[in-house]
Amino acid sequence: MSPFNRWLGLSLGVQFWGAGNLWAAGGEGGFSGEVIWQIAAFALLLFFLAKMMKKPLKAFLVKRKEEIRNSLDQASKKENEARRVFGEWEKKLEALSQEVRALHETIRKEGEEERQRIVERAQEEGERVRKQAQIIAEHELKKARMALKKEMVDLSLELAEKLLKEKIQPQDQERLVREYIGKMREIR
Repeated sequence: MSPFNRWLGLSLGVQFWGAGNLWAAGGEGGFSGEVIWQIAAFALLLFFLAKMMKKPLKAFLVKRKEEIRNSLDQASKKENEARRVFGEWEKKLEALSQEVRALHETIRKEGEEERQRIVERAQEEGERVRKQAQIIAEHELKKARMALKKEMVDLSLELAEKLLKEKIQPQDQERLVREYIGKMREIR
């Protein structure tokens, strides 16, 4: 049996021993010693409880104090660690935010440069097409002029032939043939 149980049993026995005698006594109406016995038994109980519980209670309180101190230390360490990690994440988030802004700016600049290159290429292509169209137009104009000249020559020849047929006589025709043959002989 543990010392606590022995002391508890002893204190309860003393209390009931004193109370039992008082209960067995008759009910004389005046002041009885019962109250004194009860107070004495209770004080004795408190004394024994204090004596028995002093070391375990003190050990319990010291242990509990250490546990609370350790818990507070651990909580403080965890709080400091959480603050440190939070600070690191804030720095990382800020760095990431700056990186996103820089990337956004880079993409915007590249987009602007690409747009400029496309505009320049379009202008160059437009200039090339314009020059090519001008060359084609000039070529077609020359072709049309040549066709027009040929048409004019053909019409002139036709008109001259018609006029000659109307105005030239057979003797003029023989004379022209002889002149032509003569010129041909000279050329040979």
